[in-house]
Parts: sequence; C-alpha cells; structure tokens
Amino acid sequence: MRHVLVFAKTPHATTPYEQWLAGTGIEPVVLTSREHAAGYGHLRHVHAFDDYDTNQLVEKTALRLARELDVDAVFARAESDVLRAAQLRDLLDLPGQRTASARAFRDKVVMKDHLAGGPVDVPAYRLLDSAYTAVEFVAEHGYPVVVKPVSESGSLGARVLRDEADLDAYLAAPWRGTSQIETFVPGAMYHVDGLVRDGEPVFVRPFRYLNDCLSFRSDHWMGSVPLAPGDPYHARLVDAVRAVLAQLPTPERTTFHAEFWITPDDRTVFCEVASRTGGGMVARAVRHAFGIDLDKEWLYAECGLPASSGGPAPRPAGGLWIPPSSGVLEHLPTEGAPDCVLESAHTGRAGQVFHGGVKSGLFLAGYVVGGESEEDVAANMEKVAAWFTDAVRWRPADSPDAAGPVDAPETAGATP
Repeated sequence: MRHVLVFAKTPHATTPYEQWLAGTGIEPVVLTSREHAAGYGHLRHVHAFDDYDTNQLVEKTALRLARELDVDAVFARAESDVLRAAQLRDLLDLPGQRTASARAFRDKVVMKDHLAGGPVDVPAYRLLDSAYTAVEFVAEHGYPVVVKPVSESGSLGARVLRDEADLDAYLAAPWRGTSQIETFVPGAMYHVDGLVRDGEPVFVRPFRYLNDCLSFRSDHWMGSVPLAPGDPYHARLVDAVRAVLAQLPTPERTTFHAEFWITPDDRTVFCEVASRTGGGMVARAVRHAFGIDLDKEWLYAECGLPASSGGPAPRPAGGLWIPPSSGVLEHLPTEGAPDCVLESAHTGRAGQVFHGGVKSGLFLAGYVVGGESEEDVAANMEKVAAWFTDAVRWRPADSPDAAGPVDAPETAGATP
C-alpha cells in the first residue's frame, strides 16, 4: 500500500480523498483542522489540530508520519499549506513543488521579480519596508497606489490609497506583516485557471469577474463566468498565463489560479498567480462548465496516476459567492433558489454573529449558476443574488438573542 500525505484544510464533502483514490492502491494520510476532522474521521490516518494555519505541530507530525509510513507523495490544496508542503518535500527529497517554487508563487515581490521585463506587463512595485519607501514610491508614481501583504490571498489586507489622507491612515495602522506597494491598474479583471501535468499546461480556461475582488468590503457579492472561445480576450489571456508560467519556476504538477487586468487602453497586465486551485466557487464552476475536477486531477498527477475519466457533461456555468453582512444571522435561505442554480454551498448558522466580509473567497453562500451562454449565466447570477438578498434575514449584533461564535465563515476553498 502506497501513502500520500494530505494537508487538508477543506471539508471532506469537498475533497473526499479516499473516494478519489479508491482502487488505486494509495491511502491518504490526512492532517486537518479540528473543525473538519469529523468528516475525515472514518479514515485510518487522520490527525486534527487547533489553530491549523499557525500550529507548527502540523509540520512536526507530517514529518513523523511521512517517515513512518514511507510516504511517496505530498498533496496540499490550500494557499496556507503550499510552503509547508514544499519544505517537507525538500527535506525528504519527495517529488513535487519545492520551496523556491512555492515562494515564487506565494511572495508577490519574488513573483514579480521573476516576471518584470518579460512579455506580460507588470505594475511598478516595491517591497514596502518602511514609510520612507511608501512616500518615495508615491512621489515617483503618483496616486492611486495599492498596498497589499506579500503572502496573503483573497485581497486580505489590500488597500487602495487614493490620496495623502489614505496614505496617512494606512501608515498610522499598517499591516503587521511584510507588504508591497504597487501602482494602481484600472480596468476589468479576469482570472485564468488550469492544470499543469508533466510540466505542460494541459487545461487552461479564462473567466471574467463580475464585480471585483474587493466587493466583500461592502458586503457585495462577486462571481465569475468563463469566456467563450470566440471571445476577443480568450486567446490573449491563455497566451498571457502560458507566458507567466514559463517565466516562473512552475512545478511539474499543479493547478493554478492567475489574475489579469485588461486596461482601458487595451493592455493585458499581470496581477498575481497561485500554484493551487482557485477559491470561492471557482473549482465547482470549472467542474460544471468543463467536466473536470481540478483538485482530483491534481491529486492524481501528484501521485503519478493517469488522468481520470472526467466528470459531468460540460455546460455554461459560473461561480457566485456572497459574503456575510454585519450582525446576527436570523435566517439563511437554503431552499427555493432559482432553477438556474446547479450547486450550492452554505456556511454559518442561524444565531451566529458576523462582522461583514473578511476576504474575497470566504462566503456565507456560494452557488454554481448555469445558463445558455456567458451572458445568460451573468444575468442569472444577478437573479440569484437578488433572491438571496430578499430571503436572508439579519438583526443587529447587539440583540440579546445573539448566539454562537463571533467568527468569519470557513469555506471550502482557498481564496480567489
């Protein structure tokens, strides 16, 4: 029996690793958060941790298990697990992404260092190591500028500074970790998702965002729809992501989630790329729209297995995710959605307190929405979002009937 060590930050219903590996002779060894442990409880090798993201006993246990069980592959789906998995592979000389590659896909400054001067435009950027750097960068490039953590996802900690007052407000309470500063890029944002096997992108599909990645700040929904092959931006975005992957130390086997702007003056400008599957409802939308389960295929590739036989028949579909509002959730609608909803996911419960959106990929309600075309899917998303807004009920957080933990919802994916 072979073993694959899995850093599992997702619920079992989303990533049923043992079901995917059934009949392959490979057994998953799962390390997961306390909240997801019950779903994997029927497996033989399951280890749960409090404070999963920061608990370094995760790494210690992974090393012990990898040695004891002679693990020959490591799988890590979540952004927060990319580096710890790569470091383990380095230590044990296992196949897959190594630390230098993981840093290039996680650290936005290292990432842009690889890409600067290449075929795809990159915003002007600098490591934000002090207030002096911020002042000098603004003096050189002017407003607006964007500051963001170098290794977070889902627009967590990202801020657009439009004037001196915004800069002063940021400098008075800066992000506690390492950040970068870059020029603001106007335009529409797109993401490109896909799969790399044996060093080659074998599946590449571009999507158009509806609303933007900071919509959660105003408790507003966001989503994305795939571009039809005849769309004028389809080939441009496919070429752009191929160029980016060629310049970066891309692993031989990985999924990827890249973001680009198309500017008003018709330039394609790079935003960022991750060596993992897109968050929010991206992976589920890909499964419905194109008949491929990216996470399953990525797991197969990491384990040296041939591609699986595929999934459901493709159809036009996109992903929609709705953040929580601020207050106590009185009613979360789970029934009666419009017929165009192909799949749904919900987090939270009645009585739970929320403080609005936390990051772009964390949602209270997520939907895969179908239609006859890209335009039809986008229109149906508006319909679903309106239905949800009419049906959900909130009350002020200071209500005496408020109950449950004060926390952000945990979703099935890494952030977009």
